[in-house]
Amino acid sequence: MINLFVMKQLIILIGAFLMSCAATQKTVEFTPTTFANTITAEELKEHLYIYASDAFMGRETGTEGETIAINYLKGEYESLGVKGGMPNGDYFMPMSLNISRESRTIDCNNVLAFIEGSEKPDEVLVITAHLDHIGVENGQINNGADDDGSGNVAILEIAEAFKEAVTQGHRPKRSILFLHVTGEEKGLLGSKYYTDNPVYPLENTVANLNIDMIGRIDNLHEDNPNYMYLIGSDILSQDLHDVSEAMNQTYVNLDLDYRYNDPTTKVFERGRFRQNNYYYRSDHYNFAKNDVPVIFYFNGTHADYHAPTDTVEKIEYELLEKRARLIFYTAWEIVNRDGRLQLRE
Repeated sequence: MINLFVMKQLIILIGAFLMSCAATQKTVEFTPTTFANTITAEELKEHLYIYASDAFMGRETGTEGETIAINYLKGEYESLGVKGGMPNGDYFMPMSLNISRESRTIDCNNVLAFIEGSEKPDEVLVITAHLDHIGVENGQINNGADDDGSGNVAILEIAEAFKEAVTQGHRPKRSILFLHVTGEEKGLLGSKYYTDNPVYPLENTVANLNIDMIGRIDNLHEDNPNYMYLIGSDILSQDLHDVSEAMNQTYVNLDLDYRYNDPTTKVFERGRFRQNNYYYRSDHYNFAKNDVPVIFYFNGTHADYHAPTDTVEKIEYELLEKRARLIFYTAWEIVNRDGRLQLRE
């Protein structure tokens, strides 16, 4: 029979051990890398082989292919446990868009998912990619694996990383809106509709990180694929540019190429040289013209741009992973830093 004194000592020792374990658990520090590592080439590939498959019929705005795309995105957010971003909790932002170049009106949808911040929930970071592509032309499906399947699957993985952080007790200080816009290929119309009818006030939108084609290598970087173009990062906010540079240097070490920050820089597209005008050509611009700081992430155009040959097997998945992780780290810092990003004077 155990002596009563010995029993008491054992209870005291066990209690002290458990308290020590609890204290140790509380002091474990997580870094953003804990969650960035959930963004993997394998999962990006798995998503993209579905999202840029023939079953989505090229995802043209207002078509059955777009309906398949928006339902896929909704289903993925539901499975992650990330709620819809509309006021009623829905994922779809319905709209009727006047397509002037086609002399018709199209009913279509943006997709919104939302993670609420813990300390400054009214301040919102918006991460965008366009969910649409150019559909079927001359009987051939334009699957748009890079344009912009790569951006949409990157957002899904970034959302998963933030959701994992929330699950582990690290909810971001600011809120995050994951916004998949339609109508980009019709003239940036889905993002214009959102900024004309914002669900979250634009004055409370701290930045827009726009992802449009980050899965390939252009001909200027064939000898150095460890790159990504960044456009607009320092145009409205030096803070945003500095955060982006710091996150890259700390975690990723891509070669960040800023040549297209100048819209007059020439680019060879569709058989001729032209001014790139990239700052005005993707969905970030509708935020920028409303004084929201932006970064446009881009790999440059290639021979398969807007062609049926923009297919999933040509994507550089390890590079896509690295680029998506940089965007995650940048987003992490924006939503968790003490001060809001400041606009230039």
